[in-house]
Amino acid sequence: MMQRLFFIALLAVSLTSLWGCSSEERRAVNYSKVRFEGRLPHRVYVDTTSQKGNGFVRQVDLQYSSQWGDTLWVSVLEFKGDVYALDYYMNSGRFQGAHAILRGKYLEQSLRSDYRIFVFRHDSFRRYERRTLESYVRAVPGVRFGFPQEFLSLPFEHRETGRTTVQTSNFLGLKSMFPVLEQSYGDGNLKWNVARSWDLVEDSVYGAWKELLPPAKPRNIELDEDVTYFLAGEGARGMAEQLAGGRVVVVWGYMDWPDLEQKFRAASDRIFEARY
Repeated sequence: MMQRLFFIALLAVSLTSLWGCSSEERRAVNYSKVRFEGRLPHRVYVDTTSQKGNGFVRQVDLQYSSQWGDTLWVSVLEFKGDVYALDYYMNSGRFQGAHAILRGKYLEQSLRSDYRIFVFRHDSFRRYERRTLESYVRAVPGVRFGFPQEFLSLPFEHRETGRTTVQTSNFLGLKSMFPVLEQSYGDGNLKWNVARSWDLVEDSVYGAWKELLPPAKPRNIELDEDVTYFLAGEGARGMAEQLAGGRVVVVWGYMDWPDLEQKFRAASDRIFEARY
């Protein structure tokens, strides 16, 4: 009990720190002053009408010219937060990570940084090294590279490579009420999934969401009144709980209830104790 109280206090301090610096991270950027290899853009256009997935805020288009007939177009897609940028980057099918994509006579490369996605487009005969594009992104005020710390909160053992995703629209066949980070796992014949809410979830929101889950009647385990037991479809069973502090953890898979409960408790403890 004392250990849990300690982590609740630690979590509160961490979140206060994050909230306190959010205005710094989201401060307005004057893209007309962002240089590419020493050159300012000769055209800047801001579009707030397009739709690029959930949480989309705006698209800033910049145009750089290095020599006659050699133009680099840069589009900066801005979202309400990291989770929405990740969702669009991972699930839209538009991006291929570090690989360039040929679209007609143009090559397109992309980089994601915090709540922004940078899309570079240029003639296919022109080659820009990725480190050159990374240097450009790093010059933008407030940029942070790398996956958010939330990814570290999920269990590492038995992770299935390439099976991490973010969901902001639909989750477990239901319309999402809060963004979640989801990871698939496998150990022999056992297959299961672990998800956690990206942010803290209000009691009323979690309560409304869990009411939509098809109820299940577990066997061979001791029931916990704080846990929601549900059917996840196609024979899968699931467990969900709102942890102290507000994070939500969900585990589901094709296994019996005792095995599922073991996976659920292990995931719950790790997610609860995680800093982010």
